[in-house]
Amino acid sequence: MKENLKNLLAVLGAILIAGLILLTALEVKSRLQGPADITKTRSVTMSAEGKVSSKPDTAEVIFSVVSEGAKAEDVQKDNDKKITTVLDYVKSKGIKAEDIQTSGYNLYPRYDYNKPSGETPTITGYILNQRITVKVRDLAAVSDLVGGLTAKGVNQIENISFYIDDPDALKSEARKEAVEKAKGKAEELARGLDVRLGRVINFSEGASGVIPLPYYSERGAGGGGSPLEPGSQDITVSVTLTFELK
Repeated sequence: MKENLKNLLAVLGAILIAGLILLTALEVKSRLQGPADITKTRSVTMSAEGKVSSKPDTAEVIFSVVSEGAKAEDVQKDNDKKITTVLDYVKSKGIKAEDIQTSGYNLYPRYDYNKPSGETPTITGYILNQRITVKVRDLAAVSDLVGGLTAKGVNQIENISFYIDDPDALKSEARKEAVEKAKGKAEELARGLDVRLGRVINFSEGASGVIPLPYYSERGAGGGGSPLEPGSQDITVSVTLTFELK
């Protein structure tokens, strides 16, 4: 009886081991085969670029009011008074409060370094530089605005640049042009190969940023009311399309 039981257990064990070996082999085969190899799909890849030119619709003007004095509190009071005058002037030109930003505020001591060797430089006063950034949506008003800044107390006009405030619609137009060009190139090749284009199986896109066009930068006070030309800007979108071939 015991001998029969041993034989039965041996047979069952052999069957179990054989089953495990079979399942393992099937699993390994499945992993080696992996998913369907898409590289075997007949396809063609084409790239193209679309470009749209447009005039800027917004200007950014950056300027500073600089004050100097013996005491820090006096310098701050003087600077705040000048800034208030400048901002009142800017708002009088139709600029909304949300388009005016304090983009820099730097108060620092002024030292006298003309001391005998070994002596510590002494503080002789303070300098305050307060920077303002203004967004101008009416380009026709830029020259007049800039021309009056120095008379209101502005010491430095640091930068004037022009840009397109919302380029998304223009990017969409450039993208459409790029896709049509890429598709046209693929269709031309397909006709030459006597095949037909199928669905798009891969797509990628790259777009150039809209870089503001500077008019001038880091100029001191002076030069008001001269004509400012915004020029034009190019918005470029490149696409790469992969088509299935039939």
